[in-house]
Amino acid sequence: MELDEYRRIAAASERHWWYRATRALLQQTIVPLLAPVTPDTVYLDAAGGTGATGQWLAERAMTVLDDYEPFALGVARSVSDGYRPVRADLNHLPHRNASFDAVLCVTALYHRLNPDPQIVVDEFARVVKPGGLVCLMEPGVKRIWRSHDDVTHAARRFSLEDLRRLVRIAGLSLERSTGAYSFLVPPAAALSVLSRKAATSDASSSDVGRSGGRLSSVAGAVASVERKVLQHASLPFGLSVLAIGRKDVP
Repeated sequence: MELDEYRRIAAASERHWWYRATRALLQQTIVPLLAPVTPDTVYLDAAGGTGATGQWLAERAMTVLDDYEPFALGVARSVSDGYRPVRADLNHLPHRNASFDAVLCVTALYHRLNPDPQIVVDEFARVVKPGGLVCLMEPGVKRIWRSHDDVTHAARRFSLEDLRRLVRIAGLSLERSTGAYSFLVPPAAALSVLSRKAATSDASSSDVGRSGGRLSSVAGAVASVERKVLQHASLPFGLSVLAIGRKDVP
């Protein structure tokens, strides 16, 4: 991901509707599946960037934040006292086996720096404790490709079944899988067509720059309604897809 995109994320993470909604979605989905916090509880926010989506985890218990970009690590230090930033490559995590009670990874497997997502998820399965969770959230709808994907150095998007397969091959038991932001699929498909007609790679191509106005308020409100649905049911697709696996206890 380009350094300017990290800067945009750092500036927008508190006001942009997507970051607020995603933090709420992750908390709602993951917390009921987590073991109670103890003095020994440690989480991993893998490729956590500036902490824009995993800050709530660091506020719950000590959380190691892995990322490769020094700027992001510097921002994360100021986001929460619970963060312990570490410069790391997800393909070769510098952590011992069974180190973490849960691993959170949001929009990283799609990246060009991770040529084989299965290797990364296998690493997550290695470093999570028996009984612990691995939560993956990635861009969905494989046929949609927009200029934002170019800015963020995307290599792929995922179907829900793609994420389920990654979890299962890593030896984890699938706890939950669902689509999210399903209401964004039609407008994203339209933007995909427009992006192909007028491809650019400047800041205006980044979704992070589109944070204000009435449309953002509407999107945040619709996302809130969708979260209420997700409390009781799973969606078969979405502009994002989410899968949670649990490491079996021997």
